[in-house]
Amino acid sequence: MAQFNTPDRAASTSTCNNASARQQERDAKAFTGRGGTPTELRQAAARVDRIHRAQDDLSRLTRRVRGRTFYLSLHRRKATGQVHLRWRAAGAGPHAGHIPWDKIDAYFVQLPGTLREWYERTHRRALELNRREIEARLALKHARQCDP
Repeated sequence: MAQFNTPDRAASTSTCNNASARQQERDAKAFTGRGGTPTELRQAAARVDRIHRAQDDLSRLTRRVRGRTFYLSLHRRKATGQVHLRWRAAGAGPHAGHIPWDKIDAYFVQLPGTLREWYERTHRRALELNRREIEARLALKHARQCDP
């Protein structure tokens, strides 16, 4: 079967995958499970899901702290689909709402050493998950653009 190198085919080959035209043809086979791009798309989507579950688990963990004043909540941006963890004041009073770490850091300094260290580790874990979520979403977006 003859292949014609149309402008659309050339553009998709150069931006998404540097494989040969024959490999591109193999990747386009539907429902065989052998294509490279569909596998990348599934893996990228699974990675985003795993990170979202880890974020949810960390949020639940901070809610179980006895006598908590602050906890991590999941914040979802509708426009981008981003999910990230943010510190929030517990309760329904005037101080309830999202609070940056530097404002609650002064409170945690007064806590006993092990609890303070736990909150600091939890905060570092939240930052890491937020960073990984952004990277995973970008990889998923790229995989979707390359999907034939």
